[in-house]
Amino acid sequence: MFDYTYNVSDTANNKVDEDRLTLEIRSSAIVTALDHINVGNNNIFIYFKVELDSKDKTTLDGIIAAHTGEALAAPTQIVKSEVLTEHLKFVEAGDTTQGMYAAQSLIIDISAGELDKIIDFSWPYAISLMSGTLGVSEDMVGDDFQVDVGPNTLIGALIAPLSVGDTSIYVSPTVLENIKIGFYFGLYNAGGDTGVELGQIIARDDANNCLTLGQPSPESATAGSYVAMCAKIIPNLYIHSMNVVEIGKDVPTGQRIPKNLPVRVHYHNNNGVAKKISFFIEYLY
Repeated sequence: MFDYTYNVSDTANNKVDEDRLTLEIRSSAIVTALDHINVGNNNIFIYFKVELDSKDKTTLDGIIAAHTGEALAAPTQIVKSEVLTEHLKFVEAGDTTQGMYAAQSLIIDISAGELDKIIDFSWPYAISLMSGTLGVSEDMVGDDFQVDVGPNTLIGALIAPLSVGDTSIYVSPTVLENIKIGFYFGLYNAGGDTGVELGQIIARDDANNCLTLGQPSPESATAGSYVAMCAKIIPNLYIHSMNVVEIGKDVPTGQRIPKNLPVRVHYHNNNGVAKKISFFIEYLY
């Protein structure tokens, strides 16, 4: 954990409100996770999970300088369950689920000789996905799988040609409005539910409508080509031993899944043996 110390006098009005400052930091362009804030002896102590890079540190300096110290208009009532709350940004916007808890098993039946199984799950209302548990049997060892949220989701178009080997991609404003660093980017397939994945977005330059891929593009495309995105909850998980795999148990917020948006499981069956896979998930709705 890394801490950054400021004087209360560094703020705009020589005062600080911890709730407002927390919201301002979490709503900013800072990509490093905030842990907590303490205020005492005319100092502001801000703790992050990891060390800030120079860009994030400059952003933090600006937040402190602009911080008014005024209390938020009204306390935000956070929707709670016994296990988890929703992400702060949804709570602050009032866009929460009903706070009702549910659990269910997502079943994947794989036939003998079937090496790759792709199956979509969705809900007719928004959910906040909390955690998942997978029991591993002996015949699953050596398999691997990935879980994508919203595969081939259309978000805009290219505004400049794309060539094989490019890492800089120039896109329409609607792309920037939707995509985030860490999301996966690709060419939209209007005729099917699977697009052409180009790679993961590792940086963005909004002023120049530019995204940066983490690897050279394997495809070329003309300006005006439609593009798509998806978020990968599990980019890849290799099953190396018999065990119980728990995902998301220690994460303090849920993963929002909009209504009717596909959650796709791509399971690779390495030995061709027939098997039934059961993911036990918990969520708020």
